[in-house]
Amino acid sequence: MCRRFTAALYSSDTRRDVGPGDAYERAVRFASSTLAGQSPAANQDGRWATWAEHRAYVDAVVEPFVDALQPADTVITARRTVRVTSTPLGEDSWRGWTEHSLLDCMLRRGGSDGPGWRVAEYEIRQAALR
Repeated sequence: MCRRFTAALYSSDTRRDVGPGDAYERAVRFASSTLAGQSPAANQDGRWATWAEHRAYVDAVVEPFVDALQPADTVITARRTVRVTSTPLGEDSWRGWTEHSLLDCMLRRGGSDGPGWRVAEYEIRQAALR
């Protein structure tokens, strides 16, 4: 679930999206209803104007990441960490900074969101830029 959430979260494409919040709207399909309610903050991304100028999309690669300190899963909670490498690429051959990040997801199962797993919380840790 964390992988799918992250892939959607980093799926910005100025050629089809109205704004930076569109990727978040795709990601909330995998999130709890509480997390989905935070979507207005996703519309604030200072990089969007530059990306739109170049008709850019984000090329993102999401891979599992093993965190040795990750707590054991329970029946209703689990933690997963993924590594994401993302680069905005423009139609005009423009290339933005490549970001390397770790995304920690707290997954929760059951409750008002139904029987399946949902991302209840997440944290992005910047690893590097180049």
